[in-house]
Amino acid sequence: MSVQRFVKWCETANTQQRATGAAALARAWADGHILAEDRPAGLVALNHLLDDPSPKVRLALARAFAHSNEAPRRIMLGLAEDIDDVACLVVAASPVLLCSDLVDLFAYGSAQLRLSIVLRRTISGKLSAAIVEVGDREAVAGLLANPGADVAPQTLRRAAERLGDEAEVRGGLLDRHDLPIEVRQLLLLEVGQALSRMALLRCTVGERRIDKLILESCETATANIAADVRSSEIPALVEHLRITGQLSTAFLIRVVCSGHVDLFTASLVALCGLSERRVRAIVVEGREGPFDALVRNCGLPPAAGPLLRTAIRMWKTAVTQDLHGDLDELPAIVMSRLAAVFHERQDEPGFEAVLALLRRLETETIRRSARSCVEQMAA
Repeated sequence: MSVQRFVKWCETANTQQRATGAAALARAWADGHILAEDRPAGLVALNHLLDDPSPKVRLALARAFAHSNEAPRRIMLGLAEDIDDVACLVVAASPVLLCSDLVDLFAYGSAQLRLSIVLRRTISGKLSAAIVEVGDREAVAGLLANPGADVAPQTLRRAAERLGDEAEVRGGLLDRHDLPIEVRQLLLLEVGQALSRMALLRCTVGERRIDKLILESCETATANIAADVRSSEIPALVEHLRITGQLSTAFLIRVVCSGHVDLFTASLVALCGLSERRVRAIVVEGREGPFDALVRNCGLPPAAGPLLRTAIRMWKTAVTQDLHGDLDELPAIVMSRLAAVFHERQDEPGFEAVLALLRRLETETIRRSARSCVEQMAA
């Protein structure tokens, strides 16, 4: 059938007939049944169908071409800019649409169109970044749940920054095994903020206590994350904690008493600006003068110097003398010994607050160790 005859036929055919004809023409094109010399005329006929007044005809065209690698890209772009019923079918599956096409379509498309793009079987890193940058909660959560999406670490970080306060997005991020450690810690802060805004919690616990409890819970969760951090992730985590002001005395005490010397050293390097080699030498030697000077240079309270230095020495002693015991119990042992040593100094300037902090950390560590024992016994 010539293009002229096809156009004339479209003028008299009803909607169902035109839809059937559109689907037949598209399948013939996709299956390679149209000869090379007839393809220019066939393309003209396909373009004519893009302007058909009935969405049923354009929908039939989209269905026939949706999964085809042979579909004309210009036709697919036209369908992708149609009404949602037509466009969503195309953007969700068409392999001929380029990443740049999908980025533009996502930027200006409806919510339904955006979700269709998010559900594609494969999503490039560039498209993922665009979705996270301009997408709403539902779109970003859908992207995170899509196993075929290539989502780079910096894109995950951007998602946390933009929508970390949204529970659905936050949950999708925390479920990922490839989430950078500093982003995971950032989301813990978002969880704390979400809890602090709960009216029920504020009424139950009280306005005066809630902020303190949330802060302490976030500190504990951060320490737990740091306990499992890989060596390659230490610099990024420490820099994140430094920028957000979380390299506190409490955090450093937790780190030291847990035996994470590399993380402790990296934290001091970030705070004082000295070389890692120099800081590590001071920490390992543990001499009073250089160590206390290093602590002061880091901006920590003077009372923290003797406490941290003693904690490092006690950890070394615990490791050499208590290897026959349970290694999981060593942090609690170190905490208890440390509290006993500094009990007599609680009246000295600065030591009352440090000792109160130490007692709280000791209690937390003992309770955590007890819970672990109970879980092992139950198992």
